[in-house]
Amino acid sequence: MESLEFRLFSKIISKIPIKTRLQILFFRKFKRFINFDNPRTYNEKIQCKKIADRSELLTIGADKIKAKEFVKKIVPELYLPKILWMGDSPESLDNLDLSTLPQDYVYKANHTSQTLEIIRHGNHLSKSKMKGLAKDWLKKDQSGALGEWAYENIPPRVFIEEYLEFNGQEPDDYKLYVFNGKVGFIQLDSGRFTSMTRNLYDTNWEELGFEYHHPRRDPAPSRPEYIDEMIRIAEKIGQRYDFVRVDLYFYKGKVTFSELTMYSASGFLTMPDDWDLKIGDLWTQNYKVK
Repeated sequence: MESLEFRLFSKIISKIPIKTRLQILFFRKFKRFINFDNPRTYNEKIQCKKIADRSELLTIGADKIKAKEFVKKIVPELYLPKILWMGDSPESLDNLDLSTLPQDYVYKANHTSQTLEIIRHGNHLSKSKMKGLAKDWLKKDQSGALGEWAYENIPPRVFIEEYLEFNGQEPDDYKLYVFNGKVGFIQLDSGRFTSMTRNLYDTNWEELGFEYHHPRRDPAPSRPEYIDEMIRIAEKIGQRYDFVRVDLYFYKGKVTFSELTMYSASGFLTMPDDWDLKIGDLWTQNYKVK
């Protein structure tokens, strides 16, 4: 749950014009300002994207419901977790019969991040608890403080999604960073809900040699046999964007869709300066911040 301090800070800073707001946040994080006239680093270019890129595909991709329809048209063979129910208000839950749901599922929101509850073994939340979460989640505005425009026009929904069972194990989460239609690097997150590790690879499965936010897994996982298929799928989706992060799983022998991310870490990734530049060099932007 967000702290009161964070909520107050977000409310105040969201009132500041976006260009100034992003400079404040960027300086607070990196102790330097964004070069909007000539952005070179990955983190700078994410900030520029927030201000200057107004493609409707950003809103479609950021919507956790619409994104499923979008990627299915591009990659029909991609497995998508099924949507079992959706609603647009806490009162929508009045029409939900919990007895029709499977023993395991995920209750979540479509228009923001970190809004989900995993239900296991038939331990359903009460309707009042679900309504309380819906009321809280549906008020969230991810486009506000951090300036993530893609979320601004998403119709907020709560929905119930199929739970993917990985034989009692936490799934490896493959996040493929796609720049101008080509995968630049791959982030492999393991042990997400226990002791999380993060390994970074190029498309030849060579480690990049740095860590951010989480320690690397050692020994590093070997190259999975399905990674070329993941790269192919991510690049097909990535043809529609100058940058997108495509998140995938490998579930029951199938490459499986998780989500699309328009502004990974909101452009505040902590990484060595030389890698911030190297990754920025992979990305050509055809828009300018005014």
